[in-house]
Formats: sequence, structure tokens, C-alpha cells
Amino acid sequence: MDYQNRPQRQMFDVAELNLKCAECGVDIKELPFQPTQKDDGTYGRIYCQECNRKRRRDTGGGNRGGFGGGGRRDRY
Repeated sequence: MDYQNRPQRQMFDVAELNLKCAECGVDIKELPFQPTQKDDGTYGRIYCQECNRKRRRDTGGGNRGGFGGGGRRDRY
């Protein structure tokens, strides 16, 4: 796949939500998705770009291996 020609990802301004990274505590001003509130009023664990990269690298989340998107099969 040619990643250089893919469209720019839409970023959502979340500064007014006062979100902080669950790992390092830095303020999060924008995300590549629109967060939704859980029933308890929180947004769950949200990570800044740097911490998210570290987590993906450390857990192997960036390597999907083959086609089909990978992930857990027991969800289906």
C-alpha cells in the first residue's frame, strides 16, 4: 500500500474537553477521532500521540500481519 498518497486524517479539536493523556498526563488538544462519553461521564483512557505510538510499538499493535486487519478472532 502506498502510504504517501493516502488522504490526511481528519483531526478533531478536543481542547474544550480538558482531556489528559492517561500515561503521561499531557493536555490533549486534538485527536484523530471524536471521543464519546461513557455512562460514567468520562472518556475512558485516552493517550497522546507519543504515548500511543509507544504503546503500539511495545504491544505490537502496529503490525497487523497479513490481510483482514488482525485483532482478536473471538469477538466475532
